[in-house]
Parts: sequence; structure tokens; C-alpha cells
Amino acid sequence: MASVFLYHVVGDLTVGKPELVEFLETETVEAAIRAIGESSEGGIPVWKRNPQKGMIETCEMRQQRFVGILNALDIVAFLAKDWCLEDQEKAMKTPVSEVVIPNNSLLKEVHPATRDRKSV
Repeated sequence: MASVFLYHVVGDLTVGKPELVEFLETETVEAAIRAIGESSEGGIPVWKRNPQKGMIETCEMRQQRFVGILNALDIVAFLAKDWCLEDQEKAMKTPVSEVVIPNNSLLKEVHPATRDRKSV
């Protein structure tokens, strides 16, 4: 049986991608809808505010600030709740921190020259 090895260099996967934009957890659902619509990724990363402006941030500090990824399905599920249907204006002004499912393990920082080898 033959094996094929596929090599992926992380840098190759990021070529042409825009810089990761920080969408703060204090932003509204309304702002998130616009941001998701403008995103080529189908979702937006949600972050806690950086309390120390101008300070160099370590990978660990950045990992702690990362909340999770918010996508269109999360927004639709939130807006389908009874109270959101009754008060749509309030729902649109809700901070995304109440909508996003926290999961900071979705963020992985790796060196661009990292190689991933898979056997197929």
C-alpha cells in the first residue's frame, strides 16, 4: 500500500490573508453582523480589551484575551430567542460577549515556517 505525504507550511496558508482584526467582546450584535458580512472567513474572532496599551504582549497574554469565534449561525440562533423577537432593538444592542461561545483553545499561534506532515 502506497503512502502519500502532504506537507503544509503554515506561511503558505496565510499568504494573502489580512491581519487578524480584534473585534471586542463589548461590541454589539449589530456591529458583529456587519463585521461578519465583510469578513471573508465566515466568522470573526472576539477579544477582550487589551488593558495595557503599548506593552508588548506575549503569546500567553494574547491567548488569555481571546474569547472565541463568532459566526452567522451563532447570531441567528441568538436572534431566534423569544425575547429577541419581542424586542429586536434591544437584541441588536446586546454585547457579543453574551452571544459568543467562549473557547480560547481555538486560537493557536505558530511560527510561519512550521511544517505539518500528514500521511494519506
